[in-house]
Amino acid sequence: MNRGKILRRLSQVVFLVIFVLLLRAAKWPLQDTTAVSLFLRADPLAALVTALALPHFTSAGQLLYLFVPALVLLVLTALLGRFFCGWICPLGTCIDIFHTVLVRPLRKKDSQRANWPQLKYYILVAMLIAAFFGTQIAWFLDPMPLITRSFATALHPALLKLQNWLVAHPDGPLAVLSSRLSLEAVRGRSFALAWPVVGFFAFVLALGFISRRYWCRNLCPLGALLAFVGRHGIWRRHVTEACVRCERCISDCKMGAIPADEPSQTRTPECILCYDCVSCPQVGITRISISVGGEGIETGTDVTRRRLLGAVGAGVVYGLLARSPLPAARKARATQHQFLIRPPGAIVRDENGQIARMMTESEFRSQCLRCGECMKACITNVIQPALLESGLDGLYTPVIVGAAGWCEQTCNVCGQVCPSGALRPFTPEEKYGILIAEARIDQTKCLSWGKGDDYLLCLVCDEMCSYNAITAEDTDGSGQLRPVVHPDICVGCGICEYNCPAQPARAIRIYRRDDRDAT
Repeated sequence: MNRGKILRRLSQVVFLVIFVLLLRAAKWPLQDTTAVSLFLRADPLAALVTALALPHFTSAGQLLYLFVPALVLLVLTALLGRFFCGWICPLGTCIDIFHTVLVRPLRKKDSQRANWPQLKYYILVAMLIAAFFGTQIAWFLDPMPLITRSFATALHPALLKLQNWLVAHPDGPLAVLSSRLSLEAVRGRSFALAWPVVGFFAFVLALGFISRRYWCRNLCPLGALLAFVGRHGIWRRHVTEACVRCERCISDCKMGAIPADEPSQTRTPECILCYDCVSCPQVGITRISISVGGEGIETGTDVTRRRLLGAVGAGVVYGLLARSPLPAARKARATQHQFLIRPPGAIVRDENGQIARMMTESEFRSQCLRCGECMKACITNVIQPALLESGLDGLYTPVIVGAAGWCEQTCNVCGQVCPSGALRPFTPEEKYGILIAEARIDQTKCLSWGKGDDYLLCLVCDEMCSYNAITAEDTDGSGQLRPVVHPDICVGCGICEYNCPAQPARAIRIYRRDDRDAT
């Protein structure tokens, strides 16, 4: 019996369940402000890239308190090896489940040709160099933001729709399930770019049809970082001299960590300590245990200088292009920039702990992991992923979209769940002073600003405003009341835009304030 393999699978299931439960707990009111983002804060790649991308290097030290779990993981990896990928990583677990359920029944033999482990190191280097130039690109391939984003903005909304369907069909075939779970109708969620997110997650899983753990072998930048750090770990595979070279371990290894010409050797950077190789027909020949010797291990990464320089060049080029877009992209960005409204947690405090200002765009983009945690936690669905409002470098960063919802007056969950400090904690009382946007009325579309027979009394925006920033006034002495926005009071929560009855274009919208730094 391969007890190590059984323990590893049990560990994978337990950590995947914990990941899902923590993500589910990221909602308002938040019960625990530290645990919900634990997996993201335990991501060493996210910590490293965020620190490198910060426009002010003096701020990098402030990230340490957020990413202490990542430092702990790095230390354990250096000591034990690349165990995170095989025992903890939720994305790796999903890949293994997909392979067991769908790939294995259709493809019996693994491809030995799709083994390019050096590629992930070049990807990692390019990401780090781009980060040095202030551009966050790791979010796209980093497994922790990737799976969090997929679950938060795609799977979670789908489950909410299923829940509402079950509640709406109490006599359906799943009525017993709905009754036992005591399900209630909830506010649905929908996010822009949900289908591309689902598509990329499915693509990562489908790579298993090429080879087992193709993503982890060849593409994962976090895996590359952990492989480099943990290649001298003392938790290792050992093969005795009684090995008959049946090559069973070579075919069993899902990471290609055992050389085909020498099965007694182990490439420690690629070994994730999954214990699959211990299922050797000859009991006791192969084992995984603690050892400090150098016999039977290969710690090299086979990275070539030429390709490494190419990766550095790619990182420099992308970093510069993303920060200095082409004229056509700059024009599109300028058009959308007026709707670039960040959540209220994008604040900077002074040395006395008071809110000093809103973050600049450079500060915000460099710290945001694009994980979708704030979007999932938002109770009104007002936080959406950015498209071109902030250029290519700002893709999928969170923005406030008044047409999708509103920033609830008593809610501060976005600043509590953010793992990287892009959104920072604040109190509901402080929201009165956090001016994230400004509501403006288009008088040509507003019913109450119509003249003569076109006038129709509508004060929905005034009635809905939580901050009393909109008042009904007789602006021309005709006795007809019209809504007027007071910019010095308006915080730009978007509740007026969301509830405006004018269609198809709303008569009142929230806009980025002119005093915001656009850089």
